[in-house]
Amino acid sequence: MKLNMRSLRCFVAATLTLSVLSGCTFISDPVSKMKSPQLSADKATLMAAINSLKPAGSTLIRPTNDDDSTIFTEDLNKDGVMETLVFYRTPGEAVQIHGMILEKQGDTWVKKLVFDGDGSVLESVDLKDMTGDGKLEIVTGYSQGEEKGLVVYSYSSGTLEEVLSHPYTKYMIDDLNGDGIEDITVVYFKRNEFATISVYQYNDGFKVLDKLDNIDPYFNNYYNIVAGKISENKEGIVLDAAVDSQSAYTSIVVMENNKLRVVLPGDARTYKDRRIASEDIDHDGIIEIGLLEAPKGWEYFDPAEIPYFTSYYKWDGKEGLTFATQLYHDPSDRFNINFSPEWHGKVTVDTKSVLDKNLKFIMSDTGETVAEVSFFSPSEWDRVKNDGWDLLARDADKVIAYRGKLEQSTTKEGSNKIASPIERKGIDE
Repeated sequence: MKLNMRSLRCFVAATLTLSVLSGCTFISDPVSKMKSPQLSADKATLMAAINSLKPAGSTLIRPTNDDDSTIFTEDLNKDGVMETLVFYRTPGEAVQIHGMILEKQGDTWVKKLVFDGDGSVLESVDLKDMTGDGKLEIVTGYSQGEEKGLVVYSYSSGTLEEVLSHPYTKYMIDDLNGDGIEDITVVYFKRNEFATISVYQYNDGFKVLDKLDNIDPYFNNYYNIVAGKISENKEGIVLDAAVDSQSAYTSIVVMENNKLRVVLPGDARTYKDRRIASEDIDHDGIIEIGLLEAPKGWEYFDPAEIPYFTSYYKWDGKEGLTFATQLYHDPSDRFNINFSPEWHGKVTVDTKSVLDKNLKFIMSDTGETVAEVSFFSPSEWDRVKNDGWDLLARDADKVIAYRGKLEQSTTKEGSNKIASPIERKGIDE
C-alpha cells in the first residue's frame, strides 16, 4: 500500500492530586534503550555495525509512539540467533524511511536485508507473534501527511515478506475474540465519508474476522481510541469521537462469536460538552468513560462559568452505565481533585466560586467546606501564605494554593495503589 492520549464530615473523602509536567528533556544513548532482552555482546560493537552499515548521512529514527527505542533486538524467527531491527531516514530521497535487519554471527553483526518504509514518518513498531507459531512479526505504522498505513512483515530465513497492508486511523493488537491468538483491530475514518472497524487474524494468511462499515462518519475525528477490558470478563474497543471543536461522545464495540457489535452507541448517554479521554481512571483494569456533571446548585448558570465535575462510568454489560468515580479536573489542566466514589452527589462547589479565582468545595447538605483552591498574585500570596494555605504551583504572575483536611487514599477498595495528596500539572512548583 502506498500512502498519499468521618460521617459526612470526614475529609478523607477527597484527595487532591496534581501531576507535574516536566520541562526537562533527557537525551540518552539509543543502544542503552534497546528492547529487552538486552544483548550480551558489547553495545559499542552493535552501534559500530549499525553506523557502518547504514548509508552515510542517514539518521536512526524511533517511532513516534515510543520515546525510548531506536533499536529493537529479538530472536525474530526463534532459530536461536538474535536479530536487530533499526529504522533510519535518508533525507532528500524519494523513499525516506528504511528498515534494516542485522543478524548476530559470532561476535559480529551482519546485515541481512534492507527494506523500504511506506511513508515519511515512522508512527509505531511492535514485535508480536501474530500467527501463533511463536515467531515474531514486525508490525509497523507509517504516515504521509494525514494518511496512515499499517504494514505487517514476517521475517524468516533471511527474507522479509509483507503479509498485511491496510490504511488506518488507529490500530490495536489484542485478542478481541478471546481465542488466545493475537488479532489486529483497524479503525479507519475519513470525515463525512466513512468510519470502519475491521478485525484481522492470521489463518494461512491474514483474514478479516468481521468488519463494521455502517458507522456514522459525520463527526470531526476520533481523538482517543483504546482497547482492553470494558467489564470484568469482556474485552472491547472504546472510541471517543469529537463532534466539533469541544463536544464529544463515546461508543463501545465488542466482538462476540467473531462478530463485531456496538453495545453502546454514541448518543445522549455518553455526550459531553468537553473532550474527555476514556481510560482506566481508578486502576482496576477496566476502561471508564468520562462525562461532565454540573455541581449541585449550578444547573442554571452559564455553562462557561460552571466548575464541572468529571464523573467516570463503566459499561454495565447491557445498554447503560454505572458510576465508578468522580474528580474535579481544572479546565487548564493544572490540577485534579479526586473524590472517593461514596461521596458522589454529597460534595458540590459553592456557587460563589469563580473559575481561575477561587473554588470552594462544600458538603451539599451542611455547607461545610471540604477544600479550597485559590489563585493569588505573588504579592497576595506573600500576605496569605501563613494562613493555612499549601502551595500547589506557581509561575511568574500566578500562585495556585489549596487548604483543607485532605489525606491520602487508595484509588479503589482493596487496591494497593495510593492516590498522592500532591501532584502538580502544567506549571512549575
